Amino acid sequence: FRKMSGSHLSKDLFELVKAIGESKSKQEEDRIILDEVISLKKRMPDATIGRKKMKEFLVRLIYVEMLGHDASFGYIKAV
Repeated sequence: FRKMSGSHLSKDLFELVKAIGESKSKQEEDRIILDEVISLKKRMPDATIGRKKMKEFLVRLIYVEMLGHDASFGYIKAV
């Protein structure tokens, strides 16, 4: 696994990128991203999240934005 994804990527992030890349339609891609946004909205407000995990969440947030979806709910966490 580490050879394929690099040691800097978590398994969750790798799986997200892989699932989006392998999606068969725009609708399937949108569903995967919507599920990710819902997950991030639930997990990011947790005050007990470590710095490393929050950094990963922000990378995932940026990826969602790069794909054209709204992730403005997480902007404050980047500050």
